[in-house]
Amino acid sequence: MTTHVILVARAFGAKGVYIEGKDEKMVKSILKVIDSWGGSSYFLVKEIENGKSIVNEWKEKGGTIIHLTMYGININDFQDRFEKIKYPLLIIVGAEKVEGWYYHNADYNIAIGNQPHSEVAALAIFLDRIYKGRELYMEFEDAKIKILPQKAGKKVIRSG
Repeated sequence: MTTHVILVARAFGAKGVYIEGKDEKMVKSILKVIDSWGGSSYFLVKEIENGKSIVNEWKEKGGTIIHLTMYGININDFQDRFEKIKYPLLIIVGAEKVEGWYYHNADYNIAIGNQPHSEVAALAIFLDRIYKGRELYMEFEDAKIKILPQKAGKKVIRSG
């Protein structure tokens, strides 16, 4: 699931991801995607030992911590605050068991509905709301593979 979260983060405009723990195989796979599809100067992939230290550093630098959880404020009720939140954002997406510490240290706990759902879907919807759909037109200059949208069929452009 982590790989899918990272792919969505990159495709939907996030500037990078912090991965708690080590997973060389997954990181290698993501870096291969970045090499082919672009974003090497845009998208950071960094493995860390302790996510709490990143949260604390982010807060010290004046950034905003958003925790996506089904227990938070419904995103529709948060919509009017998007323009007012301070950047940069650190978006926390967890799996099944997220420590209570993250709930208490996030500036906002935001829910994409209050039913069980995928963290992949939650991240995609949240980023789409932040970027207002503009991220869907994003292109990476260093991409070796690009898709040329078609009404029917497939057109792939390869370079390098």
